[in-house]
Order: sequence, then C-alpha cells, then structure tokens
Amino acid sequence: MNTLTRRLAISGARFSERIQSFAGASIVSFPFEHQQHQQHPQQKHQFGSFPSGHDCSLSDLNLKNKLSELSLSPSSSTRRGFSSNATISATSNNNEQKKRILSPTNPTMFTDSESGKQFGVIIDTRNLPKLKPGVVKRRLDKCRTYIGRERSIRQSPWKLNRICQLAAGLTLEEALTQLKFCELKNADLVAKVLKRTSNLADIRDCLQISQLEVKECFATKSLMLKRIKMMGRGRHGVMHHKHSHISLVLREIDFPLRIYQQKSLNQKKKWMFHQQRAKQDAEAAKVKREEVDRLTKQQEAQLEERKAAARK
Repeated sequence: MNTLTRRLAISGARFSERIQSFAGASIVSFPFEHQQHQQHPQQKHQFGSFPSGHDCSLSDLNLKNKLSELSLSPSSSTRRGFSSNATISATSNNNEQKKRILSPTNPTMFTDSESGKQFGVIIDTRNLPKLKPGVVKRRLDKCRTYIGRERSIRQSPWKLNRICQLAAGLTLEEALTQLKFCELKNADLVAKVLKRTSNLADIRDCLQISQLEVKECFATKSLMLKRIKMMGRGRHGVMHHKHSHISLVLREIDFPLRIYQQKSLNQKKKWMFHQQRAKQDAEAAKVKREEVDRLTKQQEAQLEERKAAARK
C-alpha cells in the first residue's frame, strides 16, 4: 500500500511539473498561477512578455507590443481568445493586481501601425448576472419607434398573420430577406409596408435599415363582405369575403443591450459587426443627405440669380 501511495505521489508531482512548464511557456500570466511563479522565479513574466527560448515572428512581436499597451490580464478562458474575468495588472513592488470587470459593450479597439488592421478585445459576459426585466424595459422604452399600417387587404386574417409572424422579432434586414423568398400570397405586400415604414424612419431621424428591428407585426380582422352563394335545387347560402389590416412597429436597435444579452461569443461578435455596419450606413447616409442639401441650396441660389437678372 505504501508503494502504491508513493507511485501516486510521484505521478502527481510529474503532472504538476508539466503544468508549470506549460504555464511558463505561455504568453499570458494567469492570476491563479501567482503562487507557482513565486516558487519558480525564473518562469515569472508580465503580460505581453515572451519567455526565454520562445520562437516568435515579427508579427507576434507587433501584436505583443499592442497587447502590452492594453495592460489586460485575461483569466483562464484566454485559450479561446476571450476573457471572462479580465483584470488590469498594476505593476508594483508587492505585485498586487486590482481586478475589475471590463464593459462588454465597449470593446477596446487598437490598430496595428504596420498592417493597419484593427483588433478588438471582446469580454465574455456569460458569467455576469442577467439584467432585470425592468432595466431592459426602461432601455427599450427610450428607443425610437415607428408605426406602419396597411388597411383593407383581400385576405383572411389567419392566413395573413402567418406571414406577419414570420417577420416579427427579426431585424429589418432579416425580415426583408425572409419575405423575399416567401411564396405565400401578399408576402411582397408586407415587405412593401416594412420598407415604407423604414423610409419614414429615414425621413424623421435618419435611421437606416440596418439600425431597425421589427418589434411587432400582426394582422387583424377588417370588414367582411357578404355575398349570395348559389346552390342547387333553388337554394342559396351566404358567402363571406374576408379582409384584414396590417399593423407593425419598427424600433431602433439597442446594440449594447443586444451584445450584453447574447450567451455565446460568436453571437456577440455577430452583433458587434452588425453595429459597425450600421454605424457605417448611418455615416454614409448623413454624407449623402448633406450633399443633397448643398446641391438644393446651390440650385435655389442659381434660380434667384436668374430671376434677379431677368428683372434688370
């Protein structure tokens, strides 16, 4: 029994040595390895510094310099490229680390001076507490909304509501894509109402399609026409022609809230890219609107000059 215990102790020591060697070869110093670094001072290193004997390329050195500027110390989840408990390492004589959770909705962006590429640090918020429904409701109530309607459509509310529920809850881009390939009757009409309401948002507040989502979309019952239904043997019945109304609400997307609520890291990245694309669309639309206003004022000035010349 003593022999078995001694063998287990030897195997455990070898396993710990392998773990320590692996930690010494990593680029990042993890918080839970602080005691091991004190036992082995030759393996101790700061974030962004490469240990001796580590072969790295020029691009790795550039990335190392950029990361050292951020002074972030990720936790054990950095093997996936993200951090769930990101901390800021304070270099002091006592090697004390002040921990704080970074904001997941405002990623740290930095640009490489040589390649010109932008990199971002995305924080994993799956371990953070969920937002209370009251907090979410208050944020969504502050978003701008736009109402669209279409009345007296020659189709039953039940059939039309299937198409409306297909678009409800999606972003406006996804809803238009779904309706484009929908083969049901009046799918193009629902898409037309969505586009018309988005034009209203563009006119009022310069919001583009990528900045909107379909909050509500449903069909209600309208006036029902009664007609005579001819039957055999001199009998007749009542034939009902059903009509429907479409009501929809478009709402501005709260991107920070959407990024925070996503559970997977891929979904967070997806919404971050969507936010960047929406920002680019808004800037392009703003430039286009300013150019149109400038040309309009120039044309009005030319007309005034022609009228003044004609009067003389």
